[in-house]
Amino acid sequence: MRHQMKGVCAAALLSAMPVVAEAQSAAAPQPGQSTAVDDVVVTARRREERLSDVPVAASVLTDQILSDRGGVSSALELLSGQAGVRFFNTSSPVNSEISIRASPTARATSADPSVGLYRDGAYIGGGAVGGRSYNRNDLFDIGRVEILRGTQGALYGRNAVGGAINIIAQEPVFADTGFIDFKYGAENESPQLQAVANFVVNDNIAVRAGVDYIDQQGGFFYNPQNDVYFDRQNSIGVRGQFRYRDDTNDLTFLAERLEGDIPAITYRVVIAPQPSFPRGVAHPEYEYPWGLPPSATLTFNAATLRYKRELGWATLSSTTAWRERISFYQFDADGTNVATLAADRAAGLVTIPIDAGSDALVGDNSTIFNQDVHLAGSGAEDRLTWLLGAELYKLDSSSYNTTLRTPTPANASQGTRSPVQLEYRSWAVYGSVGYDLTEAFNLSAEGRYTSDEKSIEARRFDARSGVAIGGNQFSFDAETSPDNVSYNLIASYDVTDGLLAYAKIGSSYRSGGFNANLGVPQQPIQVVPSYEDETSDAIELGLKGSLGPNVTFGLAAYRNQTENLIVQTDNGCFIGLAVCSLNAVSFLTNAGEAESTGVELETNSRFDFAGGTLRLGVNVSAQDGEITAGVYNGQPLAQVPDWIYGADLNWTRPLAGDSQLRVNLNYNGQTGGLQELVRPGSVTPNYALPDIDILNARVALQVGDIEYAVFGTNVTDSKFTIFASPTTQRLNQPRNYGFQVRYRW
Repeated sequence: MRHQMKGVCAAALLSAMPVVAEAQSAAAPQPGQSTAVDDVVVTARRREERLSDVPVAASVLTDQILSDRGGVSSALELLSGQAGVRFFNTSSPVNSEISIRASPTARATSADPSVGLYRDGAYIGGGAVGGRSYNRNDLFDIGRVEILRGTQGALYGRNAVGGAINIIAQEPVFADTGFIDFKYGAENESPQLQAVANFVVNDNIAVRAGVDYIDQQGGFFYNPQNDVYFDRQNSIGVRGQFRYRDDTNDLTFLAERLEGDIPAITYRVVIAPQPSFPRGVAHPEYEYPWGLPPSATLTFNAATLRYKRELGWATLSSTTAWRERISFYQFDADGTNVATLAADRAAGLVTIPIDAGSDALVGDNSTIFNQDVHLAGSGAEDRLTWLLGAELYKLDSSSYNTTLRTPTPANASQGTRSPVQLEYRSWAVYGSVGYDLTEAFNLSAEGRYTSDEKSIEARRFDARSGVAIGGNQFSFDAETSPDNVSYNLIASYDVTDGLLAYAKIGSSYRSGGFNANLGVPQQPIQVVPSYEDETSDAIELGLKGSLGPNVTFGLAAYRNQTENLIVQTDNGCFIGLAVCSLNAVSFLTNAGEAESTGVELETNSRFDFAGGTLRLGVNVSAQDGEITAGVYNGQPLAQVPDWIYGADLNWTRPLAGDSQLRVNLNYNGQTGGLQELVRPGSVTPNYALPDIDILNARVALQVGDIEYAVFGTNVTDSKFTIFASPTTQRLNQPRNYGFQVRYRW
């Protein structure tokens, strides 16, 4: 199936151009009507520009594209199938993360992300638990999503080694408008409601308010011992905005809150036959006998003030953002319960000691403050463009990791509690200058200086007595204060009207830090307390533009070279290991040097088809990478699929009166790649990344202001393992279907 779908994607990509060219005469634009597929304004270089004019590999998801899909409620739904983008799904949004162009992932650690995560232009990454992805409120009432691929350190700063993603909320508009959207998933019993109202107060003031609510008590993954679903959700998010605008000023204030249950960490125990498990152990695919009820919760508060002022000689832009995230999740560290373990022992499935009371509770309270201000202007009869800005970032994170066990006569301890206090202070100045040497040829330079200060206070106590334990290995204070200079040099040339070629060299860095969870004394591999900054240099060549008014494309090739590569590994523990029969503790370390390469191709087209309008976006990307020095020398980079591909088709056909038929097909897939780096001499096996083929479908009938839709996700019911270890598996979500009713005014 996967090879067939991959072939379909490739065929669609290659055939789209001649088909569109043939259709253009039939789809001639009407006067005053824009038909350019990418005629959308973005802020990829921190100034407003048309996407087609920006010499950078970028994709934009507009509110219309997301609406055609029926909306999105998770980062997985939002980003799957985007060129060069890999979403590492841990089964829970609380610690899933995003990778672009083979940038490293760091699951279950306190690392900063390898992709710059932005909301409304403010950096939001960082923190002990949930700082490497977006939450549900971030995905509510979106205006557009800008996905910038390749090193973005010069303008976007820390951690944008693979790229940057900026989600921009829909701001208040000067019209009385809004929507009510009810959606129900039948297989997981998930009613959800979204409502937004936008009002005009006067010529200068508009307000916008919205609510997002879900009450999903069912799911696909069940814990019968506690009668609860791992993937249940019950949350409410609210948002309010105020906008003031006049001839020179544009100010928007946004405040929002989200609170509730989110999908929990999910895994099943699967152990092959071995001396400790003579006949192996395999729990059912969708029922896991955890003694501890799975749980994950999130409380999120945020406020953002955006201000833009036209000064005549320049445009002043300021973003002030405050963000608080309180995350918690717990999981059964042994994956079983007392009764099930006793039955397995009686049946001869388990012959080694296992503590059925091993549990883990993880939480954090992280507060982020971000202030960005910059000036953008032009001169020399618009042949010169310039930008000058500064940024301040402050993170305060208080987290804990509690591991529980069953007390015994030999060891009366109930476990340990490890609190961590992390502070991160960073400031930066940045700027750019570009000049048109001719009408077709432009040179631009971008640069940024960043100064970081990080400090950590880590402690470990006995969970019962509160007495400090572990000595200096687990109780320590540390700090670091590195700085960095990142740059981009870009040459671009207008080959023809609507066709842009560019070459880019640049650099970026990913912030180093500390490992908050230092494992257990008996671990085979010691967890290192800290790791250094990762730096990278990149070369990129690209060609982008339009072939007529209804088709655009982007082609990019790149090579990244990295020093002090930050990688995730673990302490070597696993259920069944005599000296450390627990789930592994993940930690970060520097692996040395690495190189990655890749090619990306994407097209977007629009044309008349079967009495309606068809929009088709297709992309495919190939990437490769390996460690070139250090202990992992010669190994391929982990979590890097050989191929990532996707397609999004939307067909709209007018019917009688004011009704329309809408059909959306959204496909994403990947093949190849390995899950882990394997330490030399380790007995832990490596696993292939899953081959993914996911097809989502939606059919809608719009009658006036009301739209009635049916949908299916994973309609072919494709099943695969999203993560594997010697003792556990995590499975993807099976097929779901449902209906949706949306009213707009």
